[in-house]
Amino acid sequence: MKADTLTGKVAIVTGGARGIGRAYAEALVGEGAAVVIADMLEAEGEATAAAIRAAGGRALFQPVDVSDPVSTEAMAAAAVAEFGGVDILVNNAAMFASLIGGPLTEISVERWDKTMAVNVKGAWLCIKAVLPSMRARGGGAIVNQSSISAFGMPYMLDYTASKAAVIGLTKSVASELGASNIRVNCIAPGGTATEGYSQIMGGNMEVAEERAKSTQLIAEQMKPDAMVGTLLHLVGDGSRFVTGQTLVVDGGRYFLG
Repeated sequence: MKADTLTGKVAIVTGGARGIGRAYAEALVGEGAAVVIADMLEAEGEATAAAIRAAGGRALFQPVDVSDPVSTEAMAAAAVAEFGGVDILVNNAAMFASLIGGPLTEISVERWDKTMAVNVKGAWLCIKAVLPSMRARGGGAIVNQSSISAFGMPYMLDYTASKAAVIGLTKSVASELGASNIRVNCIAPGGTATEGYSQIMGGNMEVAEERAKSTQLIAEQMKPDAMVGTLLHLVGDGSRFVTGQTLVVDGGRYFLG
């Protein structure tokens, strides 16, 4: 028998069309939740939602620009209209794959502003959008996606700074929303074999696999489902006294410095 069940719960997963977000969405549905897959990738998002429905799950695709308050409000409204409310928000959407590493002096102001708008402001706007429904339903769980980059990674300063901000945002929001029975936690993944990570690696995932073997205590390239167990724990009743925390899931990379 499963320790946690999400039957009757409604979740929103931003960036849910592919990669870690898709793994999250499929896992939440597997535990009984209905899921809104919110993403800018319409074709992939529709395909993911259709695949979940074909397997007997409840899923809706909703196009969203998380940096736009009108769009995030529409996302929350779609969840309420289709499934009756929101119990779980997974802030997974982020600028990453399009960011080319380089010295901080070569990052444009426009790129910095866009990265912060999506990775930090986007999380805040999505939280604001779902709060009325979560409060009306007596509480909820929010999981924000950070990265081990938040602890210091050179040559991608905007991404690193944005993911560090997500950790601070998590702690602050957890403090503010505890009285509403809303728990807020954070996952910080290490290098994970997703489409975005492949793009960053120039399509050479063999290099990524060798890097994992040499830089992780668990010498194995992580796949998107490596984060699923942590997510399900954080949104389930088994962690009802856990809030404001950041859990690192990186195969031990962070501890090696």
